[in-house]
Amino acid sequence: MDMDLLILERASCERMTAVQKKKDPSWDFDRFEALHYGSLDEPIEGAYDSYTVLSDASEELDRLDAERPFLLPLERGTHYVWELFQELPRVGSSKSTRQFWNRLSRAMSDIPLPMEEDEFIDAFTKASLPLLKDATDLGDRFYLSQLDYGGWSGGIVSKDFLVDGLQMLVKKLNGPLCDRSGEPKKKRKDVLEDDPAEEESTSEEAAPGQTEPKEPEQSDNLAGE
Repeated sequence: MDMDLLILERASCERMTAVQKKKDPSWDFDRFEALHYGSLDEPIEGAYDSYTVLSDASEELDRLDAERPFLLPLERGTHYVWELFQELPRVGSSKSTRQFWNRLSRAMSDIPLPMEEDEFIDAFTKASLPLLKDATDLGDRFYLSQLDYGGWSGGIVSKDFLVDGLQMLVKKLNGPLCDRSGEPKKKRKDVLEDDPAEEESTSEEAAPGQTEPKEPEQSDNLAGE
């Protein structure tokens, strides 16, 4: 299991958090995420070690996979928006952008694919606004105190980062993941049998730069017979 992928999905994070809170009610997922990505520059305690969290929650995560229609590999099952968030935009990156990106992914994680572009942009906007509700507008960037764990870029989320991220996600809506999530592609046999008359006429057309072969001329003797 890949922690960087699990963190993108709300259901997985809720299962991991529930397991840890049974052991220690004060366990905090935001702190775990900040330590995991280095936003919080402190020694990692045992309860916040990624390997420990994964090991403790492995049974719950397996049970989660069995409960939902999401299946690997990608060719099977139902797919959700969080899977589009696996790549991080490179524009305007800071210490806090990864956590903001993860929160945005978790807010949209239950939306199934495929979906229309306009519908996706509306969902992206609706998910972003609550996350930015308490942000301070600094012109070309936002400051979010809840993501500030210290450092020169703590709590900073670039507006260019959000714009670039939305553009990247919209492009992925037309990618192979969304193709596999929609109507099944035609099988090879079906493609070959599509409109055979059209294929025949196409094959009979002369290739560019080539002239069609002329009928052989009859000799005088044959013509006179």
